[in-house]
Amino acid sequence: MTELQGKDRLIVALDVPTHDAALALVDELENVSLFKVGLELLFAGGLFDLLARLRERRRPTGGVFVDLKLAGDIGNTITALVNQSSTLGIRFMTVVESVPLAITLDTIQTVRRTRDDKLSPELLMVPYLSSLGTQHLRDIGIQDDVDTYIVKRGTVMVDAGCDGLIVSGQAIRTCRHEFGPNLTLVSPGIRPAWAGRDDHARLTTPAEAIHLGSDYLVVGRPIRTAKSPHDAAQRVIDEIDEALVNPRVT
Repeated sequence: MTELQGKDRLIVALDVPTHDAALALVDELENVSLFKVGLELLFAGGLFDLLARLRERRRPTGGVFVDLKLAGDIGNTITALVNQSSTLGIRFMTVVESVPLAITLDTIQTVRRTRDDKLSPELLMVPYLSSLGTQHLRDIGIQDDVDTYIVKRGTVMVDAGCDGLIVSGQAIRTCRHEFGPNLTLVSPGIRPAWAGRDDHARLTTPAEAIHLGSDYLVVGRPIRTAKSPHDAAQRVIDEIDEALVNPRVT
């Protein structure tokens, strides 16, 4: 995806309590094309209205990443939701595993067979949360290292037909090498050198994530809480662009 510039690759997380706050941030970030809506805004109510208002502000190559972690329903129901969402400018949606896993895999396969590929959002899955590290695997009796575990889970998800994976840290490089250039990789846990660590266990700077092979970077607090969110976003965009111009062999 080398044709995409920094402004096309940055996804700003709208983790704010109200629709007005979200829309105000979007208006301030006129240099950003992609925004993530998560559970906090879902519980603010009127999600459909918010998405419609965000679509009115949509920029070229932009859209919305709806991170609601859909799961557990029959394939036709999720497909109907996915196709409906295509009218709202949604670029990405997350799906999580159900128990048993076969329900999720059947759901993804049904969506892939029946959705409108020209309009429908890409379905992303999360092999392992960016806030978790090696000790969390040991706590549940898994002896794999984090990257090995992510590849194992990611392989099942990719084989089922998901469009991309949400991965952070060094797992970005591992997944890029394992799954090739065409799978979409979206990376949270992005912290510029001038920002704090927050609650992510596996961090990368914007430049590191691009060099490792990520396509899209999700950044929230370093931009949202900055004195000037616009200027903070531009610093991230500039760092991405610099990394694209000067790639490293990983």
